[in-house]
Amino acid sequence: MDSIGNYWFFWTLYLGAAAVFTGIFWKLTRFERAIWTSYSLRAVAIAVTFTPWYSNPQGSEMAPALMVAALDAITGGSAAAFRSFVPLFLAIFIALLLAGLMSFIKKKKDKIMFNSNDIEGSSKAE
Repeated sequence: MDSIGNYWFFWTLYLGAAAVFTGIFWKLTRFERAIWTSYSLRAVAIAVTFTPWYSNPQGSEMAPALMVAALDAITGGSAAAFRSFVPLFLAIFIALLLAGLMSFIKKKKDKIMFNSNDIEGSSKAE
């Protein structure tokens, strides 16, 4: 039962550190012009940081997929690491799709706001 307590303790510790990292990274990638780049960097960082995967193929314990991939590559070679790269790449792919969609929506919204401000500005000038 002690190992289950340690398991949840380390997951809590990891998630806390990942949240702090994500907050700092979020502020560092706040670009004014390169919206797609900003969203894409954030999406990849979040996907890599928060994607879990099974640490043992026969077990039910999970660990961060990047750590599982690294340890599998060290101990079992690239074939063993492939099992955790698949969900990691899928998470990155989905995150990039969502980032692209969000940046498209933001650009559309900014364009609408710019046009409405331009119309308001020209009517006030007259």
